[in-house]
Amino acid sequence: MDSPTNEMKIQAQRGNDGNILLCALCTIVIISLIGANVLINCTTRYNVTAKQLKGWKEALYAAEAGGDAGFDEVRKALDPVNLPFTADGWTTAPSPAPTPGPAWTKTISGFGQGDSLSTTVTIDKLIDNTGTIPSVIPYYRIRAIGTARLYGLPRVSLSDQLFAGGPNFVTNSASRGVGDTLLRKIDFKYDHFKATYGDGDGHNPTLSSVANPQVIRRIELIAVPKFYAFSGALRVTNQFDGPGSAGRIDSYNSASPTNPNPSSPKVIDNDTPGAGVTSYYGPNPSNPTNLADAHDGDVSVGSSTFAEGGPIWGDVTTNGANVTHSGYQISGTIDNSVPFAIPPLNAPDTTGFAAANGGADITAASADPNAPTGFVYPQLTAPVTIKNGNASNVLTPYAFAKIVVHGDITGKITVERGVTAQIFFTGNLRVKAGDLDNQNVDEGKLIPSVGDDYTVSRVAHMQFYGISPAAGVTQTIEITSSGNVYATFYAPSADISIAGDRDIFGAIVGRSFSGGGDIGFHYDKKLNGTSISGVVTDYQIASYVEDVR
Repeated sequence: MDSPTNEMKIQAQRGNDGNILLCALCTIVIISLIGANVLINCTTRYNVTAKQLKGWKEALYAAEAGGDAGFDEVRKALDPVNLPFTADGWTTAPSPAPTPGPAWTKTISGFGQGDSLSTTVTIDKLIDNTGTIPSVIPYYRIRAIGTARLYGLPRVSLSDQLFAGGPNFVTNSASRGVGDTLLRKIDFKYDHFKATYGDGDGHNPTLSSVANPQVIRRIELIAVPKFYAFSGALRVTNQFDGPGSAGRIDSYNSASPTNPNPSSPKVIDNDTPGAGVTSYYGPNPSNPTNLADAHDGDVSVGSSTFAEGGPIWGDVTTNGANVTHSGYQISGTIDNSVPFAIPPLNAPDTTGFAAANGGADITAASADPNAPTGFVYPQLTAPVTIKNGNASNVLTPYAFAKIVVHGDITGKITVERGVTAQIFFTGNLRVKAGDLDNQNVDEGKLIPSVGDDYTVSRVAHMQFYGISPAAGVTQTIEITSSGNVYATFYAPSADISIAGDRDIFGAIVGRSFSGGGDIGFHYDKKLNGTSISGVVTDYQIASYVEDVR
């Protein structure tokens, strides 16, 4: 039997056990409250951070979508002089425009998850004054603003302070909100960018309220025109049927005079009787320079249909053919796995062009290659001479003309010396070789005459452009005997055929090519890398930058 003392000790121990349990429970409750508070705060801040991070990324997606929309609009018309973007929701930008203008703008909203994204795009028309791009052809600046709406409390995740505006946000001040708000470029009540920078060019900075908390990101794209440069003799997308066995495709360099070659009696330039100047194309064993210039008559075919007659002094590419080296028929490399496409050619703007009819001479009075004298023909079936209106002016002897024919060309065209003529046509071109009378001379001519232009190849003074018809419709270019041709042809939708025993100097781009008889096709290497001003095949993005202010 326990003594009274032992019973008292047991009762005291039982009392202490209850206190310890109570303390443990209180400790658990306190720790749980602390943990719950931490969890709630972390969850809240995580949700805010996640939403703001999501909005930050989506704002860039929205801006880039706007940039794509603006770029697509620019690409709708090629070789534009005045592009009024007034369809599909585009309107004239309010004054002052971001640039001297003109400028156009469009807002696209209600896309993305929960329709929380929008973009505002502004297209500015710019003119290059450096001479890199012809002044008659604009380039464009595309500014896109992407906006992502933010959901949740109007605060940044590392601050418990709700943004209420007021003295922390004033026009033209560096304190445009509370700390992290600026760092993360979040607009809770006002657009912080407009408050300091206005439209981006410093016009009209103003305190502009926002309907909902948002993130805005801004990008700027520069779209510049792509000019086609003839980098080879022949380039066709459909099929190629080369010249006869007695013909050939080769090259020369009009900028380099060549020595007479008795074994190659084909005359490049002998249009000045008594001048004592005779230049020859083709290989000249006594002139290594001439020999080196002869092997760039490259042929590119965008299909597997390739038929060769005479030799090709250059490289050959096809898309699926089985062309191989056979003796010395092809002097360069062969690649049968080179697909490519040629973009269609749109009609140029003829605003301000003079109406003309065949049978009467016309005068090219402009000495500015970027602003040629313009003429419009319903068709061209009678002979016409394009005269040099500046021939009497020794300081500016050159003249430039741009002709648009809304129909067929079947009449003789004479281009006087010192005249560069760009001839666009919507119909077919069917002429004799002698009907294309290019009276200019090459840079390699040893005895110059007044009115001779040595800045470009002779063939570049007569340029033909086939305006692409509706899809599925092809054009026809037929050149028959007799005479030689000095010209370039860019006609992406044209089937081109040349018949007879003649020589063609220049370059050809078309749908297909057929060279019957013993024709010689001679590509002028000076065309390589030289943009034929006035024809734009596409636009490309030259720069991309995000405005991070």
